[in-house]
Amino acid sequence: MVAMPLAVTTFDRPAPAPSSGDFGALRALVLDAVVLGRAAMVPRAVAEELVAWASGVAATAQGVLRGLGAADVPERWYDLLAWAGVPMSPVGEMRWGRDLREGTVPVPEFIADELVLPSPASGFTYTFDPALGVYTRSAQSYGPVLAERAETIGKEKFFAGFSFQHFRFGTLDGVDLHNFNSVFRHAQTTPDPIIKEDLITTNTFLDTRIDQATLFFTYGLSDRIDVSVAMPFVNANLAVQSTATIQRIGTANDPTIHYFLDSNGNPTNHKEFSSSGSASGLGDVLVRIKGTALKTTPAWIALGLDVRLPTGDAYNFLGSGAVGLKPFIAISGRTKRVTPHVNVGYQWNDSSPLAGDIFAGTTGHLPNQFEYAVGFDAGVNKRFSFAADVLGQAVFHAQGVTPTTFTAANGAKFADNGFERETANITNGSLGFKVNPIGTLLVSFNVLIQLNDAGLRARVVPLVGFSYTF
Repeated sequence: MVAMPLAVTTFDRPAPAPSSGDFGALRALVLDAVVLGRAAMVPRAVAEELVAWASGVAATAQGVLRGLGAADVPERWYDLLAWAGVPMSPVGEMRWGRDLREGTVPVPEFIADELVLPSPASGFTYTFDPALGVYTRSAQSYGPVLAERAETIGKEKFFAGFSFQHFRFGTLDGVDLHNFNSVFRHAQTTPDPIIKEDLITTNTFLDTRIDQATLFFTYGLSDRIDVSVAMPFVNANLAVQSTATIQRIGTANDPTIHYFLDSNGNPTNHKEFSSSGSASGLGDVLVRIKGTALKTTPAWIALGLDVRLPTGDAYNFLGSGAVGLKPFIAISGRTKRVTPHVNVGYQWNDSSPLAGDIFAGTTGHLPNQFEYAVGFDAGVNKRFSFAADVLGQAVFHAQGVTPTTFTAANGAKFADNGFERETANITNGSLGFKVNPIGTLLVSFNVLIQLNDAGLRARVVPLVGFSYTF
């Protein structure tokens, strides 16, 4: 049984998953309790595991504890590499070997909003023909893949579908997440001016892969009103590797002040940390109601509301952790073969623990978004249609990254990244087609293509889907 330090207290509360960033944050809190005697409150179920880990780090760490600090880095972004096994502090001390703090890479709080869902609208849409007394096809095209059409499915019609998408996020605001550089330095309050000149530089490889399989259903409540449900099932895989180097700007003549220990217990200026994990489960369920508000010869106009339910585990990248509401308008042109369409919506997000402090029990507001889609779908023939769209998101007050250069006391320059709140204007292209092999069965193929650098991005996101209208 592990002896519990006096600074560590426990409480009955569910523990975050070991593959989550918040488990890394717990490690950082317990490390502070073991090394510095700071109070830490942790879930009872994982207390002994955390204390054992922190005690092992403290036993092998070397150097003088000097109260170092990292400047201008969002605290929430420390969690990822703490999860990987790096000794880090969430309260300001920067420490490797009790002195320097591990570099970090960002995991934006709006990752869930990057998982674009396919449209739950049916490829076959019907309207009632009073002259014939039957329902007839209201459009020759099978509609867009990721955008929404104004047409409704028709009264008492039912539509079911399945799609699969693969996301591999490689950049954040154009910065390569497979080659992410960070520079950490002493707090300016460090009394020794020579020691204060030392830096740590890190180069981090972060690989985030997410597979999303979605079931969606649509039912026609009336000739003008549809209700839809989309149920995504998500598999998230995360791997991180960080290489750290102590830059001896001020202590080149005294390597005993800052150093790591290698696997043989020998002092070294370099150290590598790595870990990986995965999680699977239900994502955030989406419920939609859409009604055709206006039918004219040149165009149909529909109004709708999306309600996103926080059913996914946000700490494991399976969901957002917040309720979301998106009122939207969809306009579809009425031509024989080519149907232009426009979507405009505003995504409002509630508070989520991911944007707050899980240990203090506080939440923060996830960024809201303005969203649009402009494109067309064309019925090439009776069994084949093509769709193309430009999809845009303006994510307000999002955490962003800007490449910078840090100049050390001796004039040496090191690659770094700065962090700031900004509006991320994300633009993607969507190209796809639908094939009708038999009856009302549709097979869909689509690629989402990155058109600019803003936000957390996957260069290409493929999609394949199947659907049937009853």
